[in-house]
Amino acid sequence: MKSLLLLSLLAFAVVADYEYDGDVMVLTEETFDQAFNEFDYLMFEFYAPWCGHCKELAPKYAEAATALRSEGIVLAKIDATVQKKLAEKYGVKGYPTIKFSVKQAVKDFEGGRNADGIKNWIYSNLNPESELLETLEQVNEAIAQNNVQFVYFAEEQSERDRELRKYKEFSFTMKQHFAHTTSKTIREALNVPKGTYFVGFRNQKPYYYQGKLSFPIMKTFVENVANERIQEYSDKKEQLDERITKSKPFVVVFSDEPEVQVAAQAWSYQDELLFIKNVDEEFTRKIQVRSQDQKGVFIIKGDQRYNRVQGQSVSEFLEAFQSGKAHKYLKSQAAPQQQGLVRILIGDTYEAARSVNDSVILYFDSQNEEHNAVQEQFLKVAERLQQNKHLTFHKIDLSQNEVSDLAESIEIVKIRLYKNNQPIKFVIRANKIQEERFVKWIVDNAASQVVDPKAEL
Repeated sequence: MKSLLLLSLLAFAVVADYEYDGDVMVLTEETFDQAFNEFDYLMFEFYAPWCGHCKELAPKYAEAATALRSEGIVLAKIDATVQKKLAEKYGVKGYPTIKFSVKQAVKDFEGGRNADGIKNWIYSNLNPESELLETLEQVNEAIAQNNVQFVYFAEEQSERDRELRKYKEFSFTMKQHFAHTTSKTIREALNVPKGTYFVGFRNQKPYYYQGKLSFPIMKTFVENVANERIQEYSDKKEQLDERITKSKPFVVVFSDEPEVQVAAQAWSYQDELLFIKNVDEEFTRKIQVRSQDQKGVFIIKGDQRYNRVQGQSVSEFLEAFQSGKAHKYLKSQAAPQQQGLVRILIGDTYEAARSVNDSVILYFDSQNEEHNAVQEQFLKVAERLQQNKHLTFHKIDLSQNEVSDLAESIEIVKIRLYKNNQPIKFVIRANKIQEERFVKWIVDNAASQVVDPKAEL
């Protein structure tokens, strides 16, 4: 360790430009860039003077700084309430936020908040550089020995490959196993597609990285290969609320069968779909997935929900969503306990009702007081025409249910009569039904003859 960091120790000969609080370097916007470029191993904490967690961490952070300074590792702190541009640059959202720079490659601190936790995390993150594998046997052995292994396949048979240098710099900042080979023969033996810079192997299954070697994209790729793609709801709860607000899609997994695991892993590099499992009852109510439907997978995007159609695989479902062709899951309230002359429809029963000739449906909003008076008028007409057994009257509350063929708002109630599975609309210009006009409209438009008892008098 000490021999590895010998050059970094020389940096301490020049300290005049930096302020120290004990062994913790104090950085500002004026001194940060110099320290960042000067020290190969630099941890920096963004804190706020009023932050309780920061105050609790301070003595432990100072203890770690003292222990590590002799090894050429610098621990610094930055007052984020003063150095605001620097905090913004590093995406600081809360305090303390700690970063670690290894030869100018920055990663988030994920260790314990005590001196030993800080030291152990730093040691574990001083990764050895990518290992050179010179034979096919070495490559296969590395893939077999490690559950997660990354291998760069250089197209040039030279260690001077510019992209390879970038890959090696990147590998130093990550925890996983990284290797590389400059043998074109090995590349061909493993059938690595043209345009692939490196391959992530998870349980010996390959995932190919193609395109520009960008550190943020590479990091996403590596984490998606290395980590369990279907994540626990409890770990992502706050992120899901944000995704709903911003209409960013995520996948809710109710049954974690092998097909779902395979599909989730295959889609991990899109980085558009977050897969979660083990959601609680409160969250299922929030996303309005009914208990009887809590199986398989659902995609949630804002206030829209999508589910698989019968016979559709998980991968086909995800592809349909990407192309805008996924089946929309409609909101439905609980089934009514009792039914009257005007039958109450819900989202689950609506399609069956509208497929029957001479179904008259009232669409209303239970939150609108004017609509309640219309329901009474609608019932009166149903009672008047009830001797016509083929003629059925229904109503559906669109504040509690969604239907496939009506998306617009309903400030004014809507009434339709279905004939040959097509809607005939009754024109209503205010929340009031003119009984005689409504009855005549039904008589004129019904598929079968409608008898009006009042007309026979």
